[in-house]
Amino acid sequence: MAYWQEHSLGIAPQLAGFGTPNSTNGDFVYLQGELPKLQLTTDIAELDLMTGQIGAAPERLPGRRHGTISMSMPLEGLKNGYDPTTDDPGDTGILPPWMALVGNSLGSQMGAAVDTAAKFWSGLHLSVSQYTAAGVASAISTAITMDDATASDKIDVGQLVATAASAATSTVQFGFAKTKSGQVVTLFEASGNTVNSNAANCYGTGTAWLSSAHGNQIPMTMRYVGENTEACYVLQDCICTGWKLTWEAGTVPTIEFSFDVGEFTIDKTLGGLQVPAVFSRIPQIVGANNGRATVGGALKCGLESCVIEYKTEIAAVKCHAATQGITSVTYKKPRVTVSCSVPWVSTDAVYDAAGSAGNTGSHLWQSMLERGTATSIGVYVGSNIGRLFAFLVPSAKIVATPQLADLNGATGYQLTIEASSYTGDTTDTAETSATSPLDSLFRVSVG
Repeated sequence: MAYWQEHSLGIAPQLAGFGTPNSTNGDFVYLQGELPKLQLTTDIAELDLMTGQIGAAPERLPGRRHGTISMSMPLEGLKNGYDPTTDDPGDTGILPPWMALVGNSLGSQMGAAVDTAAKFWSGLHLSVSQYTAAGVASAISTAITMDDATASDKIDVGQLVATAASAATSTVQFGFAKTKSGQVVTLFEASGNTVNSNAANCYGTGTAWLSSAHGNQIPMTMRYVGENTEACYVLQDCICTGWKLTWEAGTVPTIEFSFDVGEFTIDKTLGGLQVPAVFSRIPQIVGANNGRATVGGALKCGLESCVIEYKTEIAAVKCHAATQGITSVTYKKPRVTVSCSVPWVSTDAVYDAAGSAGNTGSHLWQSMLERGTATSIGVYVGSNIGRLFAFLVPSAKIVATPQLADLNGATGYQLTIEASSYTGDTTDTAETSATSPLDSLFRVSVG
């Protein structure tokens, strides 16, 4: 007799839809993360029936099985040993699993193009760019001029653009494309580095974004297994209801996914530990790794308790003939929320009701709430090609009263900010908001 002490978690797209778990072993990708938090639930109806005997418990009638599961993991970059001269994001095994899951939750370009598990895990529902050797002609901090139209056409507006002299150097210029005109790609905001060399290469990236395909999320099948063949819970009809990504200064960013589970069974033939594929780790967000956080296009220091969170509401579509009585779900009210704290400093601006600076009125953050002023929030880190991570909220609004808070002995503000509508991107080529992150109100990338 053996006990269940070690754990692995595998996940695969459930391409046949609700009620049909994925049973193909090769479709499962195993995640490198913390021990998941699994909550199994069986609906119980308690009827206060007349039992005819003192002390007899009332009958309890079991209903459908369901549950929740959440798992947290450090962010990973591209595959270990990534060679940009032969590998591109979108090829098999290049992008990390968390990016495929984020793209699925946000919608990106979910649709007919993702009809196999291999395509799902390759990230074909994301917006991917390709490597171009010596593709750069010149650069400034806010714009990169490509050698020719062939190089610039490999980049879609809204994608993360990354250039460097080599994949090994830490001097990487990267930022999100805002406009594209001919050979010139203008970045949303100034990059931390400028690689002004006509010998520099343009490197491939993968970008997920919140899109109109948000309601096309593919349900997932999970296998929660132990070291013994008999130790396996099969969780089916798993829908991502949100995730939380940390971007604290000086630490490795992490992401925690939350899923609703539509059905669970145990299978005594599918257990056994699995070793996850190895991907480069996104480094801690510090200046030595090109770490930066920007607000309104300017470098912003002092930010703490930094989290960006995506959530969506779901409603079950019931069917008497469906497994556990649910045939699908509908999605509504997707939201991207940024929360952080920032210290008060004597140079903080004060504005009157008209938005004019002065000595009395509303503090900067309070004024932004009252006037509905939008700003942008960007986070970037990456020690070299293959270990780049960035996200951008191009138009963000404070949605709750900035609360005074104690920040390690200093007075500061706790901010709650949500992504709002944005239409500031332009292109002179064929990409649209349906096929690329153009005009997306949130995008997240690796490269």
